[in-house]
Amino acid sequence: MQFTGGPSGSYFSKDAYKQVTDPQCGTVTAVQNLRAACTLTAVADVKTGQILLQNPLPGTRGSLGQRVLEGPGIWRFDASMGKTVKINETKSVVIRMDATNVFNHPEPATPNLDINNNNFGLITGTGASASAKTNLHRQFQGQIRLNF
Repeated sequence: MQFTGGPSGSYFSKDAYKQVTDPQCGTVTAVQNLRAACTLTAVADVKTGQILLQNPLPGTRGSLGQRVLEGPGIWRFDASMGKTVKINETKSVVIRMDATNVFNHPEPATPNLDINNNNFGLITGTGASASAKTNLHRQFQGQIRLNF
């Protein structure tokens, strides 16, 4: 499936992993064709076909644990500079410039980690700032302050 809404990539190599029907769908009864209604998928090795990730059985917890997969790293270069100019003994002017994301690098979004989704492992677009909820871009902020 190709994502056309912007930059995208796959967190997992499509040459190494593939989605297959979850093995527990085979245990669903064939009465009234319920087996065809099972939409669970699992992740398998492309070369061997061995199941690597699958949904836990109903009423049980999986054995993978929480927070095992980490998203792609995020890095940003922020900088600031300031200059204090003394007017006399008690007064001074402070000029300051703050810059965030100086190199203007995009941060990748979190990959889709739902193994039952056709977009499993797909990273679509860039991430957003946790505080501002907007895409990050280079920003400058200036400040002049008179101390007396």
